[in-house]
Amino acid sequence: MSDVPPRISALSAVVNDRLEVHLGRALDRLRAMHPDLGPLADELRAFVADGGKRLRPVLVLLGHQIAGGDPDDAVGPALAVELLHTCALLHDDLIDAADTRRGRPATHVAFATRHRDLGYGGDPDRFGAAIAILLGDLAFVQADEAFLTTSLPDDRVLAGFRAFNDLREEVMAGQALDVIAAASRSTDLDKALTIATLKSGRYSVTRPLQLGAVLAGAGDDVVGTLQDVGDPLGLAFQLRDDLLGVFGKHGETGKSVAGDLAEGKRTVLIAEAAARLPAQDWQGVERALGRPDLADADVEQVRALLRDCGAVDAVTARIDDLADRARAATALLPPSTSAQDLAAFVDWFVTRRT
Repeated sequence: MSDVPPRISALSAVVNDRLEVHLGRALDRLRAMHPDLGPLADELRAFVADGGKRLRPVLVLLGHQIAGGDPDDAVGPALAVELLHTCALLHDDLIDAADTRRGRPATHVAFATRHRDLGYGGDPDRFGAAIAILLGDLAFVQADEAFLTTSLPDDRVLAGFRAFNDLREEVMAGQALDVIAAASRSTDLDKALTIATLKSGRYSVTRPLQLGAVLAGAGDDVVGTLQDVGDPLGLAFQLRDDLLGVFGKHGETGKSVAGDLAEGKRTVLIAEAAARLPAQDWQGVERALGRPDLADADVEQVRALLRDCGAVDAVTARIDDLADRARAATALLPPSTSAQDLAAFVDWFVTRRT
């Protein structure tokens, strides 16, 4: 997490340390069930350890501090959010037919290769897909276990678990809408904004902040203000991700920068382009979307069309406006060091390059 505000980096280190301990215990249980489960345990450990910014669990801890809580009391729920994210990524890579994740083979690809190397019977790709689904489900179960490892009063844990379920429901709904939008070739801007809000904005920022605050017993005023911060910031996060998904550098993002185009994602960037491009140019973009065999020349042509029609500028301007709204809302929080940390996080978050 380069250039991250120091306090955010410190919270990330706490999450990493505690996640290693929690996951180690859970995976030791898995290995003890049968030797054949050892490679699955190794894969899940490597997947979780191989990067990721721990943004969501860090925001749980920060939201807890902003509401006056001790972050150590919220570590278990924070780990739950990270393990849920692990589940989402494992399943998302399969849904998107992604080859890589964080610079390494995607789990379904790795286990398809293992199937071939060991000479197993049946379809290697189906085997890899099955393992990826099951590992995601396992992380989902382990998330619930982690959530309950807290000494907070039962009423706060229950309130927090309800908030955690809201987070899970929204991200699954957003993912489903994303799949539907790609299949139906949607160019609807409002739908694209809804998808970005549900599958990423609220999931990545608003709900983690609110979850931490609820666990600290925050009132409606603080929880509401955190939504005023989180909703625009989370949407800005996803819009920045959309730009990185087409214009980012592979060495920085750890995944193919043609991925969003090859997967046919109907992002806000694509919706903005559809509203601006002449029919012939839009048809060129449309033909490129969803093609896994996109050549570099095709990618560069689409990039040029997105830039020249003003779609990139429109998304960038929207990000700037959303960031301003998040900053203004941050100023309404009760003054504290943690509120200052959140303000610093906002400034870093909207200018990130990975």
